[in-house]
Amino acid sequence: MARVAGKKAFITGGAQGLGACFARMLADEGAKVAISDINIEGARETAAAINEVHKDAAIAIEHDVTKKEDWERALSEANDFMDGVSVLINNAGIGTAGSIESETYENWRLTQSIDVDSIFVGTQLAMPYLKQNQPASIINISSVAGLIADGMMVSYNAAKAAVWMMSKSIALHCARSGYDIRCNSVHPVFTRTPIIDPLIQHGGGGETGEAKLVRQIPLKRLGEPEDVGYCILYLASDESRFVTASEFKIDGGITAQ
Repeated sequence: MARVAGKKAFITGGAQGLGACFARMLADEGAKVAISDINIEGARETAAAINEVHKDAAIAIEHDVTKKEDWERALSEANDFMDGVSVLINNAGIGTAGSIESETYENWRLTQSIDVDSIFVGTQLAMPYLKQNQPASIINISSVAGLIADGMMVSYNAAKAAVWMMSKSIALHCARSGYDIRCNSVHPVFTRTPIIDPLIQHGGGGETGEAKLVRQIPLKRLGEPEDVGYCILYLASDESRFVTASEFKIDGGITAQ
């Protein structure tokens, strides 16, 4: 159907997991994709796999999202390759565990730097490109952990809640400025990617650890990357041109309990 034909998507954390899935699905529907990641080898593998199917549709860019100068260079490289940036997907992030008593300040700062500060810096630097390529879409990957709390996830809860509210603020600014730029947040539950491996191990590992996660989800299964990817595809496309400042829960019903 080529739902995103002509779109030019910049995806952080695209070497594996959700980011790689987003890149593949967007390319399959006609977009060009710039895959940024600090893991450049993984990003290159993802880009190469896409280019085998869709010639010259993807580029891999080495990118530490905590560094402003990396953002400036990465966006410039993406702009040169795609002749613009019309979709920004802030997907890079880390998951951490720790209570208010056990969490370290160093881990707190690292989580905020990667999960929150990078979205502020990256979106601010991407705005000139997005304004030149309207209609445009900013998609920030938050989590159900930004909506419901856990006593052992103080850093992660705070970071993902910040992403939720920051997305709304960005959306309102763009709308009130007369820009055809939308901004929304996406909130997945436990999804079958490497980021949940520590949670599975904490629950006993293997099928036992996975079962403990699944018991919390009304639909009784883990999310798959494609479950989130279809939402990203919609938000990147012009199908969602009247959708902004919203949060999309891809959570199997967990936040309704």
